[in-house]
Amino acid sequence: MHLLRTEMRSLDETAEAVDLDHSCAQIVFLSFTDSDLAALASAHDAQSHPSLRLASLGALKHPYSVDLYVEKVCAKARLVLVRLLGGMDYWRYGVDELAAVARREGFHLAIVPGDAMEDPRLDDASTLERGDLRRLWAYFQEGGSSNLAACLDFVAAKIGVEREAAPPHKVEAFGHYAPGRIEAPGARARALIVFYRSAYLAGDAEPIDALAEALAARGLDVASVYVSSLKDGAAAGPLLQSVADWRPDVILNATAFSARLDDGASVLDSADAPVLQVILAGSSEAQWASAQRGLSAADLAMNVVLPEMDGRIIARAISFKAEAERDDGLEFTRLAHRSQRSRIDFVAALAANWAVLRCKPRSEKKLALILSDYPAKGGRTGYAVGLDTPQSALTIADRLAQEGYRLSPLPSAAELMATLTSGPLTPTMTLADYRDRLQDLPPSFVGRVVADWGDAADDPALREGAFCFRFVRFGHLLVATQPDRGRRDARKSEYHDAGLAPRHAYVAFYLWLRELERIDAMIHCGAHGTLEWLPGKSVALSEDCAPEVVLGAVPLVYPFIVNNPGEAAPAKRRTSAVVISHLTPPLVAAGAHGAIAEIEALL
Repeated sequence: MHLLRTEMRSLDETAEAVDLDHSCAQIVFLSFTDSDLAALASAHDAQSHPSLRLASLGALKHPYSVDLYVEKVCAKARLVLVRLLGGMDYWRYGVDELAAVARREGFHLAIVPGDAMEDPRLDDASTLERGDLRRLWAYFQEGGSSNLAACLDFVAAKIGVEREAAPPHKVEAFGHYAPGRIEAPGARARALIVFYRSAYLAGDAEPIDALAEALAARGLDVASVYVSSLKDGAAAGPLLQSVADWRPDVILNATAFSARLDDGASVLDSADAPVLQVILAGSSEAQWASAQRGLSAADLAMNVVLPEMDGRIIARAISFKAEAERDDGLEFTRLAHRSQRSRIDFVAALAANWAVLRCKPRSEKKLALILSDYPAKGGRTGYAVGLDTPQSALTIADRLAQEGYRLSPLPSAAELMATLTSGPLTPTMTLADYRDRLQDLPPSFVGRVVADWGDAADDPALREGAFCFRFVRFGHLLVATQPDRGRRDARKSEYHDAGLAPRHAYVAFYLWLRELERIDAMIHCGAHGTLEWLPGKSVALSEDCAPEVVLGAVPLVYPFIVNNPGEAAPAKRRTSAVVISHLTPPLVAAGAHGAIAEIEALL
């Protein structure tokens, strides 16, 4: 990659020592998962259950924080229950300390997995018998208020309180979410939202409601379902049937991790439809807004890196954690997801555009194929190692024509490149129109463009009151070269400058394609362009991040060098693109000759 190392550290990169300042209680429950904490708090009955303290393991990452809490709260409890998402390695120091103190102070310790994977090391650290641990684990695996109330009855009995604890009862791993089923008048397409059952059981589905409403407002029929996990067979089977019955044109997936099974497939693949990964972030909105990286390390891993393994289109974070009501008796403040309006609207627009692209007849689709203009010696229009870009562009166009897209006859590669590099400049968007459209863009973005480049009237791409570019039109396919994001005489230094706003002509170019040409999708061909290098967050972009402002919610495809994920990753994540790797032609046998052949024979 060519991006300079300019980092801003925030969110969870450096754990801070904190004192939660909880008083003592008979039962202590710890979990990384806010839905666990909220659900157990709701199930607790102060009249019939022992006193309870709840704490997020996210606040107990620093060893000193662990030491304080274990000493002040856990050591004085009768029973400590920990539900550990990710296994022992995610909180090894805490597990070791609790195990040692439990045996020294004599309180019961139960540590159970936070997922469906057994971890014998947690059994060894616990003091309860294996059968009791499996029962506690099952209460949380099934979930729901009645199961968690029974869980509290069970732990109460373990410390001598006379309580009859019902055994864990099954809660369906899959279900239809009625508030997320909305029929849009005159709907053009169908959308399916998939989210976690735990959010449904904890009453934490507000972002799902907001997303469903936004999709319906854009003319999509919406259905929503919850699952325990996309890898849970009990959920995957009904989901597969639901996909077959509903036949969605776009799927919005709010579950984390990769869903690939041993055969390499995911249950969502059966839809043969775009799958957008939407993110319910674990940070607060304030943390996200101030973080250049955009997401915490945990959110990045669970909601971006691993879902990419399934080929999902990385969309945006649509919600963030916010404090809800406080329970003074439990000394606990519930955290719940709260949707972010601009992020909901963007994801709904992106999903609607992908759905329309899928449903629209091929003969009516309008596409733009953009070639990069790499700042190598003498100009390298469309440059990419191992790629004949002009011929690739024509091959793509020929394939589109064969598959029913409305294209006019194609020129030769030489003729195409001659037009794009030295052909006539054609007026596109007038300066007056551009100024009007700037009013609809985020003021902070516009201010940055003006600060870096001055008034739009001074842009060198203006000719007689209009922005002019070189392009070729082949029916419903428009082929153009990506404009310089900065000055022509400083292309080398400015091409990868992540702090430099795009100049007016660059913004006008994409506004012209989106709003005047009204293209349905865009293909960027060649080496990486400059969209992914524009100022803004690394992932989970905000409405004033330059890649989003410039590109909007247009479906984007990047043909990328197969062995160059370092440049493909930011393109995919920052522009919600589909990346298609391109390969060099098949290699042919090449034998050694001359002196090399003699040396080879001797060796």
